[in-house]
Amino acid sequence: GDCVLLAATPSEPGGDYLWSTGETTQTIEVCPNTNSVYTVTYTINGFTTPASISTVTVNPTPLVEVNDETICDGNVANLTATPSIGGGTYLWNPGGETSQTISVSPSSTTTYNVLYTLNGCEASGAGEVTVNPVPNVVIGDETICEGESVTLTATPDIIGGDFIWSNNNTTSSISVSPTVNS
Repeated sequence: GDCVLLAATPSEPGGDYLWSTGETTQTIEVCPNTNSVYTVTYTINGFTTPASISTVTVNPTPLVEVNDETICDGNVANLTATPSIGGGTYLWNPGGETSQTISVSPSSTTTYNVLYTLNGCEASGAGEVTVNPVPNVVIGDETICEGESVTLTATPDIIGGDFIWSNNNTTSSISVSPTVNS
């Protein structure tokens, strides 16, 4: 996808150029998508030089993908950059780390970008770590007389979660009749 400028540099100026592309200027811009060979001849005072050869090597442009993760606040997420062609280098932002996999523990949802470089060609990718808050649940203390029952209700500070009590009940309220303090 890149272009390069090729320039013929004669020892004596004032002559005529002829490139294998048909162009007749001292410099040409080429944008090959595969390895390519270009030649130029230079004619001055009736003498034409042997063809000078220029090889343009085209390195493949890599791609890189990064996984997304969802964690609870305070936990650690591992993000991995997966390139289409291995052997390059990594640079993460934020953080400045240079490994393929990083471990992060953001306090809020954060996007991590990676710049992957291989043979001078760059690719970028991004992974998002979504941070969910840790809910708190309040259950009030109750006092009962032996043989009575009481209803315990779990009141979370974040609505929408699931409940599981020590007796495997999955509702927000349970009725219990303990025979000892519990």
